[in-house]
Amino acid sequence: MRGYIARKYVVLVLVLFIVPISTAQITLKLYEPDDVTPIDGIDIMVGSKMSLIVSSDANDYWSGGLFIRGQDRALATLYGRDSDPNIRDYTKSHYPAAGSMAKVTKWTDSYIWGFDLYGSDINATAGDWFVIDYEAVDFGDPNVEFYDYGDSWYEPNLILTFHHVPTRDFNDDEVVDISDCTILASYWLLDNCDEPDWCGGTDIDRDGIVDMVDFALFDKFWLWGLPPVEPNIVPDVIFSIVDANGLSEITIDANESITLYVNMTAVEYNSINIFGVEVNISDPNAGSIDNRAYDPNNPPGPGTARILAEPRTSFFDYWGPGRAQEEGIELSGVNFGAPISDGRIASFVFTCDGQGDVTLNLINWITSYTAKLESIVIHQNEPD
Repeated sequence: MRGYIARKYVVLVLVLFIVPISTAQITLKLYEPDDVTPIDGIDIMVGSKMSLIVSSDANDYWSGGLFIRGQDRALATLYGRDSDPNIRDYTKSHYPAAGSMAKVTKWTDSYIWGFDLYGSDINATAGDWFVIDYEAVDFGDPNVEFYDYGDSWYEPNLILTFHHVPTRDFNDDEVVDISDCTILASYWLLDNCDEPDWCGGTDIDRDGIVDMVDFALFDKFWLWGLPPVEPNIVPDVIFSIVDANGLSEITIDANESITLYVNMTAVEYNSINIFGVEVNISDPNAGSIDNRAYDPNNPPGPGTARILAEPRTSFFDYWGPGRAQEEGIELSGVNFGAPISDGRIASFVFTCDGQGDVTLNLINWITSYTAKLESIVIHQNEPD
């Protein structure tokens, strides 16, 4: 009976959860970690990761939340994407369609944890608004509560029940392959399996013996964890962040400043007349970007950011704080004649503010072409 109930709940998850509010519909969908592939199975193996995506068919303000409470927190975990501690926001857990003032914040107390989701009626559009990641941590049937705060802050509109099954990744290398099959074979037909080990986990159905039933259950997740084959999409242009020597991985000392460059390489033929990119910092507490414009008429300031692209119509040059991350920098340029030449199109100064590694990532804001984006990794050391 338990298996039937679990199957019923997960099928509902796979179909779509639709919660009507006022004049809009909020939809909750379950995907693989790529945010594109719908979950197509009934059982969720321990160790699996998924994406919960909240969508809307309107542009109204909305707020809600996703939470796990009580003992279920030992069975599953929710994650936000790209925490920015300065503004208490998970910046990659809300999509542009949620509006320019959308925000995702974490909530934890002694009994419940999860995320509050706040939309914005400024620039909001219909589409995917929020994404929260889910990980199956242990065997069991945990619940995830979905709230629409327009209805209630205290009672969930929907309770999602997931059915977690034991892992087939017996060696914990995040792939179910021949190595795991070899481990299963080493316990074959042993009939004294018992908790907590269950013959190294190979007695999947927990009946005390490793037999054909366990092999069939193992086979259901064969090659789990291997990445899907990516389509070979050739980009129109490559944007990269490099230092003066063209390196994308460097080491600098704390409190040291360095000029970095955004480099552009058009693929196959040069046809890029406009660019608009943003550079974000993986941890704004670890370093800072000077996003003020350099003034050629009054060097060296007030800032250090420069547009270097040639040829270009300089009247349309833009420097400034990032759209996705205010501590970042947005850089754009255009030319109304010949295409922009390959090479350095912009520069800015980064200052190390502490120890550890930090990554500067690119966002491409121009949707008329496909861009490959290459980051720079900066190792930050205390000076001798």
